[in-house]
Amino acid sequence: MLRKMLFVLVAVLTALAMAQGPVLSPTTGDGPDAYAKGSGQENNSASVTQEVQLILPYATALHLDVTTIGFDLTALDGEGWPHLAVSDFKSEAAVIDGGNMVCVYGSSAQDVTSQLGADFYNQVQYLPLGTSYASAGWPNVQIVNAGGIVTAYPPMQIDANGELIVGSKGHFVCYRSFLLQKFSNGTQWDLTVTRTDEGTAAIENLYIQDNPCDTFGAPTGFYRLDQGDSLHLVPESLGHGPTGAQAAQNPALCGYKSWLDDLVIIAVKIDGETAGTTTATLDYTMTTTAWTVGD
Repeated sequence: MLRKMLFVLVAVLTALAMAQGPVLSPTTGDGPDAYAKGSGQENNSASVTQEVQLILPYATALHLDVTTIGFDLTALDGEGWPHLAVSDFKSEAAVIDGGNMVCVYGSSAQDVTSQLGADFYNQVQYLPLGTSYASAGWPNVQIVNAGGIVTAYPPMQIDANGELIVGSKGHFVCYRSFLLQKFSNGTQWDLTVTRTDEGTAAIENLYIQDNPCDTFGAPTGFYRLDQGDSLHLVPESLGHGPTGAQAAQNPALCGYKSWLDDLVIIAVKIDGETAGTTTATLDYTMTTTAWTVGD
């Protein structure tokens, strides 16, 4: 019994010591002394000067939340194929992989493009088949300009009378998203993505867009990413200051932390591809391009 009580006492003392946190010992050195003497009839003071230094390493980092993004359309081959479009456009039948993937028909027969300016490194914005997306409350998005939700593959929709819905055999676009966290303690940085496929079984129509946590709001398009392409994902005007300082500007989305959360959207246009698995390999690179303090 005594042994058991001693064991419990040791366990309790250990738990209390751990709960109290780490122990800090004083820093020692050979610092200055100051003296003041007088008659005792006037104020007396002594002063010493101390310099406090903060020394940080030069640091740049990335965290990728998921290493594989799968656009698995076999989920559209379930019971009751093809689904009734009229009743299923907004039903559970249209939810793929728990809502982590959405496939939609486009509002245009072709991609809609626009030339962006210098802040976007003069890159071209794409709206795949005319579709885009907008914030639906961070980190969710809503697909804009969709021509209906795709609920079957091969694509087709049948109405309540068993008739084919015109246009439902068209091409379509599938969307997925994930979080990419970036860190830099420099005054200027750049986030890029490069497609480095190996082999011939490659995804044909791939699009990507990055949305920094403290700026995303309006509907937006994508950059098309083909084999060998390298793109800037963040506008030049947003690639400034330590990421921790940017995160603190919008705690509701970013939180008070040193890393910035970016919502990355990937879209794949299904446009006459062969069966089986095709792939794309994407390399993300965070580069700090300037440090002005402490250089």
